[in-house]
Amino acid sequence: MTGGLTPTSRWLAAVGEQMPPLEGPAGAAERLLLLVHYGIDWESGWVSGYRKTYWSSLLPDRVIVATYRAGTLRRWWRDVADDVGSSPRNSDERTELEQLLRAEEPLKVLEVLRYETEALLLRTRIVTEAVRARSAVAKVGAVS
Repeated sequence: MTGGLTPTSRWLAAVGEQMPPLEGPAGAAERLLLLVHYGIDWESGWVSGYRKTYWSSLLPDRVIVATYRAGTLRRWWRDVADDVGSSPRNSDERTELEQLLRAEEPLKVLEVLRYETEALLLRTRIVTEAVRARSAVAKVGAVS
């Protein structure tokens, strides 16, 4: 992994100390949702046409429904990833995903995904906005 950090650790670092990463089952759930989001094909995937409702209904609905259909994290991932057209973009993301799918308490991770969806997606959105802002600053700095 690049620099010894997982992809989700790098993304979470963009937020800084104001929002430390979650731990345990909630931490695994948070990282899985980040991998779902970043794995979506935003250029040509069908989800790109629904950006307006992505955070408020499209993604939360699919995350919750998949927790009822799935008895394992692997099945949950398959259902959500298939629904939104998400897949890891590189080896580091694939490696981290595989590790997360072997979480120590998979049923607790599914429970967190089911009952804390909105709070987890709020955190995911905050992280993605921080990553986007950091990237914009880096691009401006590179041009200067």
